[in-house]
Amino acid sequence: MISNQFAITLSYLLITLVPVTSFGVAFNVLMLLLAIWHGILVIKKNNGVRNSLINLIAITGMVITGLSVGIQNTVELFVALMLLACQLKVLQATTTKQWQQIYVLNFFTLSSVFLFSQSLYIALMVLMLLGVNLVAMLQVQPKTSLAFASKFTLTKVLISMALSILLLIFMPKIPSFWQMPGPTLAKTGLSENVDPFDIVNLAKSDELAFRAILNDRTQAPMGNKPLYWRAIIHDKFDGTQWRMSNLQNVSSNLTANLQLAPYKIIAEASNLPWLYALEHAVSPTKLVNNNYFGTLYRADKITSTFEYQVQSANIRQQTRMPARQYRFNTMLPEQLNPKAQALAKQWDLDSANTNEFIELMRRYFSSQGFRYTLTPNTSESKHKVDEFLFDYKNGFCGHYASSAAILLRSAGIPARLVSGYLGAEYNKQQGYFSVYQYDAHAWVEYFVPNEGWKTLDPTAWVSPQRLLGSLSEHQTLADEFQDNLGLSLVAWSNFTAINWLRLHLEQLDYQWTRWVLNFDQEKQTSLLQSLFGTKGKQWAGALVIFVISAILLLLFFYLQRHQQVKEPLVVKRYRQLIELSDKDLSAAPPKRAIDELTQQFSSHHEMLLQFYADFAADRYQGKSFGKNQNKHAKNLINSIKTKAKR
Repeated sequence: MISNQFAITLSYLLITLVPVTSFGVAFNVLMLLLAIWHGILVIKKNNGVRNSLINLIAITGMVITGLSVGIQNTVELFVALMLLACQLKVLQATTTKQWQQIYVLNFFTLSSVFLFSQSLYIALMVLMLLGVNLVAMLQVQPKTSLAFASKFTLTKVLISMALSILLLIFMPKIPSFWQMPGPTLAKTGLSENVDPFDIVNLAKSDELAFRAILNDRTQAPMGNKPLYWRAIIHDKFDGTQWRMSNLQNVSSNLTANLQLAPYKIIAEASNLPWLYALEHAVSPTKLVNNNYFGTLYRADKITSTFEYQVQSANIRQQTRMPARQYRFNTMLPEQLNPKAQALAKQWDLDSANTNEFIELMRRYFSSQGFRYTLTPNTSESKHKVDEFLFDYKNGFCGHYASSAAILLRSAGIPARLVSGYLGAEYNKQQGYFSVYQYDAHAWVEYFVPNEGWKTLDPTAWVSPQRLLGSLSEHQTLADEFQDNLGLSLVAWSNFTAINWLRLHLEQLDYQWTRWVLNFDQEKQTSLLQSLFGTKGKQWAGALVIFVISAILLLLFFYLQRHQQVKEPLVVKRYRQLIELSDKDLSAAPPKRAIDELTQQFSSHHEMLLQFYADFAADRYQGKSFGKNQNKHAKNLINSIKTKAKR
């Protein structure tokens, strides 16, 4: 019982650690201290904590939770308070009834982690914790052994999983009637207003951003062509940040280029509406819109994994730019980065067109000892671009992209910043690409009259290797990459065994995401048609009705069977004995019936008296009729039958 109680505390601690960043350090420390305290109480076999102390801890804990989580984060705050309340209830509980209440509540508490993650590994963890909770719940009952509770739980879990699979495949998919509010903070490092010098922080996160299934579009890994996943356009620089364009969430009527094969993307929850696509794109998926820039966005925020189809768009290039738009796309704050602006104006004098200007810029970056790094120098100066271009000369993609865009604007060339992701990790076995947060990237789009907007990535001038594959595959940055990620399977991918484990775990999670989390109406229809033909839905409906009817019928007979009172073994032996008499003893009291049998079968006098003693002990004294007593009764019955035949 004590081990079961501490197992529940450990369950709360595991649940707390899953969305650790959502709850904050203070709340996690509080839950850890409460778990340690409960462990000490279990070791010392102390039962319960005084109510006055529990109340004091509850008030203090609520204050800590509010400050750590934030009252604006309603979902996180609710789950955190529920976990805190459950842990305090565990510390307080002393009676069976109190523990029964805890175990019942745990079926809701432990499942709350799905609000933060629905991955395969979280699902397995919650399934295990619910199993432990059910075993502990059964053991609260008297005379319930661990073996029986474990067997019962395993049986019920297997039945539940089988039913869940059937319901997932055959039950009609309908939209949810309501939706939980998502977290306030975005789960992706990409932001609507970007300080480009902070994009390096994403190199410290190995969380999955999205997966792409390119089908016929790319049969082999990327080859020599970089994959630029466009997400957000930033066209206003305020001196510190590049701000998202006002046209980012304005829909535009673009048509699909049917000559190129469509592909699919499975985006992870980001709590932002912005989606990812190669080049200019449109999507036929419901809820997905495209804007003036050819990037995609959803009508609402992405609070769970979301699969959508992408098609290349037919884009009519803007070859002329109105004066107002020109001024907007060349606007820079005054008196900021004067050295950079002076350099750009000098290049402008030395060049005849935009291509020559960019060539001068490329030569400068290539010849002045610039270095691509994940750990650049930090700057407190308001002239960050000047400091980068003329002093420390090392940086991440944000440094190069922002500096290039400012140099272009300083020369009167319209330019804007694009944030998204670059490259991907290709899975040969399953044929999909994985893009992680550390693949976040920034680059530049600039305008050339009579030609339109063009892409420029100055990172290619200092680190051409970064353009191909994922950042994790950048050999020259391997040490920095590993140091940034710390304890991570990705950081240790250079070890064959660890990389094999990581890839196989990632493949399992991919299958789980695609065929369970994203098993929508379209996938269900396709599966049913492959199983039952064109009338797959009708046959599936009939199968569901048949299975449900069969289950209800079996349940009815099962309940009917168990409603019948099972005759005790000692009573069964007694009835077998009185049936051996020449008289009808069914209505006689047991003592009188045994006396009558003794008169008829005097040679079995002692055995009959012994049987009656066993009978009376079981029926009137609460003692059990065991194997030895049953063996004695069977021998008595067989002996009387043998003698009667003679």
